[in-house]
Amino acid sequence: MTVHLSRKYGFSATHRLHAKGLSDAENRTIYGKCNNPHGHGHNYEVEITVAGPVDAVTGRAVDLAALDALAAREVIDPLRYRDLNEEVEAFRTEVPTTENLTSEVDRRLRAAWPGVFPSGTPRLEKIRIWETERNICEVGPL
Repeated sequence: MTVHLSRKYGFSATHRLHAKGLSDAENRTIYGKCNNPHGHGHNYEVEITVAGPVDAVTGRAVDLAALDALAAREVIDPLRYRDLNEEVEAFRTEVPTTENLTSEVDRRLRAAWPGVFPSGTPRLEKIRIWETERNICEVGPL
């Protein structure tokens, strides 16, 4: 039997929604107040969902300490208190929308996953990010 377990993490960061390929007027029209030249911040919540069997001995589907360490190393520490546009390489060329941030978090975790969970169990099922109470993005399963 496969179970799904989700774990939440949080970090604060700032960003500006501004596409370099668009004019200033187009950016203001598309992104509105989120195009503020000085940026704005969010208290992001990241939910990581894994899927796998429950171990008969431990009764767990995932080693939570290993998952916490992976999330801290690949997601929380590199993004916390950052200006996403200026300090995170991926967003020097991409607009740091919730969609792109969720995809970047997913990419980072999938790249590091085999080093932490070499057996492939549990598998990374999905990533969900809350930018605000009303703006939530999810990636997965693939």
